[in-house]
This record gives sequence, C-alpha cells and structure tokens, in this order.
Amino acid sequence: MTAALRTLGLAAALALQAATLACEPRRAPPTRADPSAEVARSEARAGADPTSNAAPFQAASLCRVAHGGMFLDLGSDASHARRSFALGPFADLASDTWSDQSYTRFASPEVHYDFWLMDEAEDLEVRIRAKAGSSNALTASVDQVRLGSLRLRGDGFQTLAFPSLKTPLPRGRHQLTLRWSGRATGDGRPLGMIEWIHWAPPGQPALTYRPPRQRALRDDVVLGGVPRRSIVLEAPGSLSCPLSVTRDSKLDFGIGYWGDGSGVARITARRDGAPPQLLAERRVTGNAAEWTDVSLDLHQQSNQLMQLELDVASDSPSGRLVFSEPRLRSPNKPVSVPRAKLVVLVVASGLHRELLPPFAGGLRNINRLVEKSARFPEYRVPTTVVGGVMASLLSGLPPMAHELQTPKSRLPRRVQTLADRIREASGESAFFTGVPHTRKSFGFDRGWNHYEEFSPVSDVPASAPLTRAKLWLEGAIEREPGVARLVVVHLRGGHPPWDLSREEVAELEPREYNGLLEARRGGIILASIRSNTRLAQRRLSAPDWVRLRALSLAALGKQDEALGSLVELLERSGLWDDTLFAFAGDVAAGDPPEAPFGAARALTEDRLLVPLWVKFPSASFAGSAVPGPVTSSDVTTTLAGALGVTLPDELVGVDLYRLAAGDGPALGRSLLATLGPDYALRWGNWLMRGTSPKTPVLCELSVDPACAHDVLEQSPLAAEALWRATFESQRRERSLENAAGPAEPALLDKDTAAALQVWGD
Repeated sequence: MTAALRTLGLAAALALQAATLACEPRRAPPTRADPSAEVARSEARAGADPTSNAAPFQAASLCRVAHGGMFLDLGSDASHARRSFALGPFADLASDTWSDQSYTRFASPEVHYDFWLMDEAEDLEVRIRAKAGSSNALTASVDQVRLGSLRLRGDGFQTLAFPSLKTPLPRGRHQLTLRWSGRATGDGRPLGMIEWIHWAPPGQPALTYRPPRQRALRDDVVLGGVPRRSIVLEAPGSLSCPLSVTRDSKLDFGIGYWGDGSGVARITARRDGAPPQLLAERRVTGNAAEWTDVSLDLHQQSNQLMQLELDVASDSPSGRLVFSEPRLRSPNKPVSVPRAKLVVLVVASGLHRELLPPFAGGLRNINRLVEKSARFPEYRVPTTVVGGVMASLLSGLPPMAHELQTPKSRLPRRVQTLADRIREASGESAFFTGVPHTRKSFGFDRGWNHYEEFSPVSDVPASAPLTRAKLWLEGAIEREPGVARLVVVHLRGGHPPWDLSREEVAELEPREYNGLLEARRGGIILASIRSNTRLAQRRLSAPDWVRLRALSLAALGKQDEALGSLVELLERSGLWDDTLFAFAGDVAAGDPPEAPFGAARALTEDRLLVPLWVKFPSASFAGSAVPGPVTSSDVTTTLAGALGVTLPDELVGVDLYRLAAGDGPALGRSLLATLGPDYALRWGNWLMRGTSPKTPVLCELSVDPACAHDVLEQSPLAAEALWRATFESQRRERSLENAAGPAEPALLDKDTAAALQVWGD
C-alpha cells in the first residue's frame, strides 16, 4: 500500500472505541460480543499514539458511543478516563469479565464520572446495569444534586433507573457521583459491580434498552458479495470521534445496511463555537444489499480540531448500519528514506530560540548548517528534565517509560539506546558531554564505543566535547572508513557557567551593567534568584535580561567555531554529503520575567519548544521549514532509519525525512509532555496543562498565545478530546514501563556534585 492511500485504523482515523475482532465474515448481525479484553490486548501490542495514523485497525477510546443517549461501558479500563481528571493507576476499581459479561468491581464507596454535553439537556435519566456485592444500595447525584437511592435485589445484574433530573444541564462538563452504602460488617466482597451507565433522554424505555457496547463493534460484513471490515452501529445511535486533518485529504468509506429494512446515515463535523456541519447524508436499504461508497472532501476542516460524528437512524428494529474501511486519501507519493554513512547529533543546553536562526544570525557556522538543513519549528521535548530529554532522544521511549522523570534519577540499565542497537548492527558510536546531567553518574556512559565527560568546574572550554568528537571521528575514519557511526555531542550551549574571560564580558551589552550576573558564577547566581520565596524576587530586571542574552550568545560563539571545525572535517573526508547532521536543544531557558534555566521547571511551552534542524544526506530539503508537531521519539526514529537500525514496534515515531517530503501523518497528532503527576498535552492550537488529579487549564494558543484564559468550561469538545488524549497517551506510556524496570537513583561522585552546583542545579 502506498502513502497515497492510507488505510486508517480505529485509533487513527476515528480512534474508535470498539475492539478489533479477528472473525470470519458473517451475513447476519452479531448477537453479543464484549470487546474490553481484546481492547487491552490490542493496545498493548500496538503501543501506538492514539491520535496518530501509524498503524491500521488499532483500538483506542477517544470516542463516545451513544445509543438512545450517552453511554459509558464500565467493562473496559478505558472508562477510567471519565474519572474526573485523575490519571491513575486506580486501585479502588477493577475491570473483570465473567462469561459474556464485562463489568467493574467497586472497592471504593464513592466514585465520580465526568461527562460532557455539547448541547443543553433536559430531563436526563441516569440508568445503570448493576449487581449487588457486599452493598445493595446505590445513590446517584449529578453536579451534587441528589437523584435518589435504589436497592439491588437478588444475585444477578439488574437495570436500574434513577429519577430524572428536572434541572436543565447546560453544555459543558458535568459530574455523576455514585455512592454505595449498607455494607455488611466483615464482608470482604466488592461493594458491587456495574456493567454500564446510560444517560437517557425522556421517553426511552428502560427495560428494552440494549447497550451499544454489544453492537458498536468492529466486524467483517458482506454486502453484495463484497466483504469489508466495518463499524457496525445500531439505530438510534452514534459514534463521535475527535480528529484533525493536517492537509487536503478525502475521507473514503462505504455505507450499507446489514439486515432487513432501511436506515439513514449522517456524517457531521462539530467544532466548539460553530454550528454542526452536515458533511453527508445517505439512505440505504437492506434489500439492495450493496455498499454505497462515499468520499468526503475535508479541505474546509484542515488544521482544525473537530468531532466527526457518525449518526444512524433505522426503520427496522433488526438491522444495523455499517461504515466500511475508513481511509484518508491524499496526493502524496511514496518516499524512500536514504541511508547515511554517518549520523551526528549535537544537542545544546539551555537554548533560547531568539539566539538562533531565523531570529538571529550572528553564529556563522550554525548559520551555514541551517542553510543546508530542514528546520522543524514545532519541535517539542517530552519533559523539562534535561536527562529525560536526552534519554528519550537516545532510546525513543517517553519519560514515563525510561523512568528518568526527575533530576535525581539515572538511566535504567534495561533501557536500550541507539548505542546498544548500532553495536548489534556492527556499527560504532561515541558520546561526548559537557552537561552534568548526562555524566556517568546518570547512566549515560553505557553502550558507547567511546564516552567522555567534561566538567564545567574544570578548566576546560565549553567547546571541548566538539573538539574531542572531531579527534575521535578523525581517527575512526582513518581506521575503518566504511563503518556506520553515530556521534552524539551534548554541549553547554547557552547555559551558564559561560565560558568567557573578564575582558570578553566587559565588551558585552549593556556596557555599564551593574547587575548580579557573572560569567563563571552565573548558574549559582541564577539558582539563588530562583530559590526566592517571593515571586517579585525571582524576576530579572531588563538590564539583567540584556546581559544574560549577551553572555549566552558570546558563549555560543565559541562553540560555534568548534562546530565549524567538525563540519570541515566531514567535508575534507568526503563524508558531508552522506551525513545526517541534527542540531537540537534539550530544554529551553524560558521566557521573562522569571529567572531562566533550572532543573525540572514547569511544563510551559517556552521551555518545551526548542530548536531542531536536520541536515539530511545530499542536503535534501535544505532551507525549508517543515510544519507539523515533532518530538524526541521522532528524532530517534530518524537517526535509526538513517543508520539502518531497527527499532521495536512499540516505539512510535515519525521519520523526519518522510515528514519533510510531505509523507507525514495526514492526521494531526497530540504531543504529551510529563513531569511526575504534571502533564501538558498539545494538539494543534489547543493546549491542556494540569496536575493529576486537579482540574487542568485549557487554552487555544492561536488566540491566546500566553495561555492566560482558561476555556475548559466553554469548550467542551476540545476539553473532552484533549483530556481523553492525555489519558490514553499516559496509559500507553505506562504500558512501556517494563522497558526500563524500576527507577534507579543517581549516585553522585564529588566531581558530578560540584558540576551540578556550578550548573545551578
């Protein structure tokens, strides 16, 4: 299959909540199937970003399934995403399966579930399918308004309906609270079990209700003798899934009626602050027993977070509407990624983007590199822990998986890096660092053919890692010129202490500076300022910022010369055209007014967005700015692809060469950054930032770049989409934890402790 015709999986095109079922084609609708166990297995195997189109037919739970009202299947762990804004893990609830039923066992007497309304609702009636355990009484309330208490009788599951809520509920987020009571003393059983929750509109019969989890499934359907993998929905029902399309594309799928009768299928696009847009409407009949193919032009929906809703209505109680093989079609041509004889990754610490092109042009050799490189302006690192960023770059794992989530942790021994993988492919690798956070004490010395560290305490220039990398590479090329090699250099960049003499500092702006900043003690001074308890005392003055920028730029200038010397070696040896050379930042300094730098600072965009340029072999895409969200795992994938190194399937990343060639994901992807319980998820122009389990902040950066106004309650569609994407991304990352094993504390030697002190951490 070419890139021009991408078959989208459930997690990708529509992120469908139903599971992938491996079954034979059937000519009659299914009777019952519970997807929850297969959902967990499929997601564990895939390990994919739930908002990307990396692999077809993956299960995920970003969508909402409705049948005669909103519906929540508690038989799947994905229902935990509704538990307010907690990321888990959850010890008070457990999903279980018995026979053909799946449900949740409750160990906590009180549980909250959030639900979002896109329109105002009246007379909602809450229903549950439940079974008594050690408790047989259940009370429900919505937004702290008590609905009533019901008693469960007997040993089996029962459908209970609470009195309807007479108060209208406005659009936005609401909370359902369930409370068990009446537990028998000494009874160790769960309080009770619940299969599902249903928010029903008035007039919906409770006893005849058939939950959609039995039928909103992925299945093989044969119509007119043509088998297709399909989404099966029973009317009246709908499936609503958030997605964003990154470029001009068409969404192709088939519509049919499975069984006797006929029905109407509608496809609607919804966005916050805009009326629903009907994209297509088709009436189909079971008598014709054929597929009706539909192609939707999504040009007007490009680069917008929207909710695509499949809505069905039927004239018959026995049949169902089916949507087959959703796929995005775009005019891309297949791209072949070129191999590189040498891969060089230079990472500079503490960079501010204003010091570098295209914002500034004073660094001659970096400018020469930029002219031959593709720029990725939306590059975003996955944490503000410098070691965590480097661990992600070298392993392809997110911070939650490689466990380097604090400045006091070391890279676990079980984590395989590119150094380990290129060694298995008979290649060579070397790592040179002048940054304390990637020293031997933090586990970054493992796997390399050559490793060197340089302390900012010692009398060694900040450019030493580049100089030593050049010498090592020169010897390695002379020894064995045809070996594939990876060279990684971690520079001080713009971070203090600044490698400048007093005479050099005296020439910097502002000329009559009387502030606190000094070149050699800059890290210590800034750390002292950052540690002040009062906000006003943690801020730098305008002259301080001018001097800080001048110090960083002057220090970068010396490293720039060493970078030019390395590039000249590659040119002389005839390797430059066959080299992939990446230049990136680790964690940005941060914007005024608060003092910059510091370890594990808040997950704000001014620290997460850092420079990234890639000089591809033959200088492909030189001088171009490549749009699209990019993160550290994508850099790993790109380096590995250029070296011919195979990464495990669960390591999800986009090859930046393909992205530059226009062959990247057609669907917009979300990028998650984490720092312990803190998270910041970016999806297009939307940003959600918070600390589990507290209520997060949501903002639209295109209209509020400073994220000063929280629109969580005013934008229910974006709020629900970004929260569930956050939850699913975090759950996927947690599933990769076994790649690292338990977190390992760093054991600091005296030299490393001194280096960190001078660094300001």
